[in-house]
Amino acid sequence: MSVDTQLIPFRPAERTRHRRRLERTSLDAFPRDPVFRWILRLLFAVPYLAVTWAAANNTASAGLSSPNQQLLQHIARIDWNRADVSWIGDIFPPLSTLLAAAIPGGQTGLAIAGSLIAGVFLQKMLEIMAQRRFPLGTSTILLVALAANPLFAYTVTENFPAFLGLAFFGLGIADIFRFVAWGNTQSGFRAGILLMLAVLSDLSGIVYVLTAACAAPFLRLGRHHHQGARGASVLVIVFPTVAAIGALMALNVLFIGNALGAVGQEILAGTAERFLTIGAVFQTPTGWYLLASVFSGWFIALIVRRPGSIIISTLVFVAIMGSYVVGLIPAGSAGNTFILMTLMAIALVPTSKSTVAVIMMDLVASLQIAIAWGSAFNRDIVLQWMGTLPHVLNVLGH
Repeated sequence: MSVDTQLIPFRPAERTRHRRRLERTSLDAFPRDPVFRWILRLLFAVPYLAVTWAAANNTASAGLSSPNQQLLQHIARIDWNRADVSWIGDIFPPLSTLLAAAIPGGQTGLAIAGSLIAGVFLQKMLEIMAQRRFPLGTSTILLVALAANPLFAYTVTENFPAFLGLAFFGLGIADIFRFVAWGNTQSGFRAGILLMLAVLSDLSGIVYVLTAACAAPFLRLGRHHHQGARGASVLVIVFPTVAAIGALMALNVLFIGNALGAVGQEILAGTAERFLTIGAVFQTPTGWYLLASVFSGWFIALIVRRPGSIIISTLVFVAIMGSYVVGLIPAGSAGNTFILMTLMAIALVPTSKSTVAVIMMDLVASLQIAIAWGSAFNRDIVLQWMGTLPHVLNVLGH
């Protein structure tokens, strides 16, 4: 028997079944042509590159205090001639810190890097929706809700560590779905590494790992006949992150006698005060928009008849609130929670073949656009950044 007939059955009926099975779990890239794929990535990056270029040529944004500016100031204080445990704490999270130190051009260089990463990231999100057979209208609405708003643009161009962490999380959560629901083992190991990279990019990455750990057990399992598969799946997903953070804590205990180190102590500072004020958050528009994102997840779960997804949205909400209390969501960040919830919808929300359900899902997804813009106008730091946009438009007009 030839190699070809071993790989593809000879009889037409068997070939047809084989082809349908491949299509059902397809992991093909989108677009399939690599040239078109890179063109699409560049097109997605162009709006953010344009804003970056124009903003670099006006003085209105020079006085804006942004996370990128704070990161560069922190890097300037690092002693690069050391290599002890305390120095590891100084550069933590190491991935974003080392990349920012290597990228030339200061804040403009970081904004350009974030814009280029955004192009690849948005193409991958579109690819995920194509692989999951989302209707074209739903894919378009979700992509617009994610990327065409001030929260996303601000994060891309002004908060390099946060966006890098969110990008790794978005790719990781999609691989978690492939791993748990489709039984793709390679995706499981890749998801664990991507979540670890999210933690090594931004302190908020710990929130993302908690989110993934909460979501994974409630996904529809592709390995029904394997006992303990859910627990094993969660272990595969979180192991790289636990190993990385555990190694750092062990070094802290051995050399400075404190598992958390200076970074952990700085994070936990003010925990009691934040806990006492958490109730007041939901008496403001900030809390209302956060709850609106959670309720949107609940509505979609009911529309597609997956009430178990309500548990996922609720656990994600609890993880975000807990992370805020302990200081894992730093001051100056804006849009992290909204982007997180939208990525969860893209990667985990079940698709539906019912026309009525698709229309209702599109309506709820459209609501996310309004939530994003409302949240943007409720954040002072984003409003200050948006104040430079008229200058940007003037520069582009010339």
